[in-house]
Amino acid sequence: MFDLNRFEQARFESKKARVAVEALAFFFDEGEAPEWEVRGLTASELHTALEAEKRQSSIDSIVKAIATKADQANAIRQALGISGDTPGEIAKRLEILVSGSVAPRVDLAAAVKLAEAFPIEFLMLTNKISELTGQGADLVKPSAASQKTQD
Repeated sequence: MFDLNRFEQARFESKKARVAVEALAFFFDEGEAPEWEVRGLTASELHTALEAEKRQSSIDSIVKAIATKADQANAIRQALGISGDTPGEIAKRLEILVSGSVAPRVDLAAAVKLAEAFPIEFLMLTNKISELTGQGADLVKPSAASQKTQD
């Protein structure tokens, strides 16, 4: 039987992994392995990412309604830091990368730049974050009591 009390007392942390990003080696310190550390997402972070396509579509509709000319619409989009031609799947993955990056931490602007310049690495990273999310969190086990050592 499921022990709800034990579950409620348990501590969890997101699963983490390091992903080799050889194409980005130039941007790492000399001698450092070109690896990007990622983690699985929480339910709230995952929901935010899944809603990215819907949000983008809604914002674009509002921009079109406000703007009377295409130039105005483009200026508004630029001011908001969005583009009307980002596919929903990419918008979702951008959110996934921002939330799931551990080292380096990235904001949306950096995630967009990575997606534009290194699309394969962008997909590798977001696929790994999705995989870790699907595996659930790791149980944080209490540290074992220190054992006495004999001299």
